[in-house]
Formats: sequence, structure tokens, C-alpha cells
Amino acid sequence: MQTEFSAAASAAQPKADKKQRFKRILPKIVLYVILIFLAVLWLIPFLFALSTSFAYQFNINDGEAVVGIYHKDYNWLWHTITFDNYSRLFSEYNILGGFMNTILYMLAPLFVGVFTSAMAAYAFARLRFPGRDVIFFILLSTILLPGVITMIPSYILFATVYHWTNTPLPLIIPGCFGSAMTMFLIRQYFLGFPKELEEAAQIDGMGWWGIFVKIALPLSMPVLITQIILSFNGIYNDYLGPLLYVGTVTDLRTLQLVLKSIPTVGNTPYPLMMAGAIVALIPTFILYCVAQKFFVEGIVLSGIKG
Repeated sequence: MQTEFSAAASAAQPKADKKQRFKRILPKIVLYVILIFLAVLWLIPFLFALSTSFAYQFNINDGEAVVGIYHKDYNWLWHTITFDNYSRLFSEYNILGGFMNTILYMLAPLFVGVFTSAMAAYAFARLRFPGRDVIFFILLSTILLPGVITMIPSYILFATVYHWTNTPLPLIIPGCFGSAMTMFLIRQYFLGFPKELEEAAQIDGMGWWGIFVKIALPLSMPVLITQIILSFNGIYNDYLGPLLYVGTVTDLRTLQLVLKSIPTVGNTPYPLMMAGAIVALIPTFILYCVAQKFFVEGIVLSGIKG
């Protein structure tokens, strides 16, 4: 009897294990299904823009009828492909010049701005000085101010006091002083910085500046790279700032202003506009693919420290 009971228990054990494994795997399966569904929803607009950028604007009849986007039979999933939109984009519009202007305007705010934000973040996280918390919360409260509120006073200041209108200086100089949000996120990482490293460096005679430059910055590269990516996206996609200060000077226009100069009178050239959007997307896409590991790690670190 005992032998028969043991045999029955042994036979039932694999079934119980399968049920337990299925219960553990089921939530993951449901999660991945939801994520795949959301990913498809995100990809549909991108694929539509990509497909439209290779489409004809109108019906073309050169011995063979070609369906354009305004034709009732147009299908964005499958249509005749043309590269005319991209060739026209680069031949008729100063895309390369706008891209170079954008890069030149963002270099100093991108790297100098993140560096100054990191200095402020380290000071607020690791140093002790009178009024530190009060100053920090005052700076942090500026995040609550919409940019529209300071837009007109800033423009008046740059136009009447500094006389920087029709120059890229208003797009470059203020960004070199960093931002409150960047400082806050980097500070979250510095709050969890090991005190033992600072104490060991101080015993060796290293000051706060040496600790910041030689120890804190190298160890905080994931967070810094994350902030560089976020700042790059913000500056690269900015439209209102360049429109205010360099919009009237053709040679100083950024990529976003050049793309906006595509005429939309009459039948809007959607294929040409989608081609411009795809070209503008390439730098940010490459940057994210190259720095994806640091981006994810930096987001996690800045979110859990402190």
C-alpha cells in the first residue's frame, strides 16, 4: 500500500509543478502581451509617417497610373515607392544648414549646462552651508513656472538690455547655467554617494573640488549621460525659442524652423513633411540606440537614490 501511494504521489508531483510554473509564468505572459500591444500602438503612427514619406503626392500618369495620397484608393501599407520627397527636401530646403545650426547652438548648453547642474547638485547633496535647503527649494520651485510666463520678460531683457535679437546668443548663454530639473535629478544620485569614498579622499588631502571632478563625476556617468540625452531632445526639438530670436534670419534658422518653412498652401505636401520628420528623427534615434544602456541605468539610479 505504501509503495502504491508513493507511486501515485510521484505521478501527481509533475502535474503540480506544471501548475505552479504556469501560475508564475501567466502574469509575465499577460504583461508581455500588454507591452507588445502598446508597442504596436506606438509604432503605427511612426510606420504611417515612414510609409507616407515614400509616397507620391498626386496621381502621376506617365503611361502607368500611380496612386497618390489624395486618391481614394491610396493604401499606406502598400503603395508605389518614390525617393523624390527626400531628394526634393535636400535640394529645395537648407536641411543640412539648419541641422548644423542646431548642433552649434546646443553644444555649449548641452555639456556646459549639464556640468554646472552637476556642480550645483553635488553642492546641495554633499556640502553643508547656511541656507542650503532654503536655496534648494527656491530653485526647485522654479520648475512650477511655465515657460510661457517668463517668455515675454526674457525677450524684453534680451532685446532691450543685451541687444541679442537676431543672434543665437539667447539660445546658447542661458542654457550654459544649467536647469533646476537637471540639478534635481543629478542630486538624487549624489544623495546615495558612498561617504567612505569622500572620507578616504579627504584623508589623502583631496578637497571638495578634487572629489567632485575625480571621483563623483566619473562614478555618475550614467546619470550625466541620461541628462545629456534629455537635454538634447529638449534643445533639438525646440521651436518657439529659435522662432523668437533667429526666425527672421534665414541663415541662422534651426532644423525645426527649416522644416516649418515647407509651404502648406493649397494641398498640404504631407509626403514631403513626413520625409522631413523622418530626417529630423534620425539623430535622436541614433543617440538613444547608442546610449540606451546608460539612459535606462541613469533613470533607475536617479529615481531610487535619496
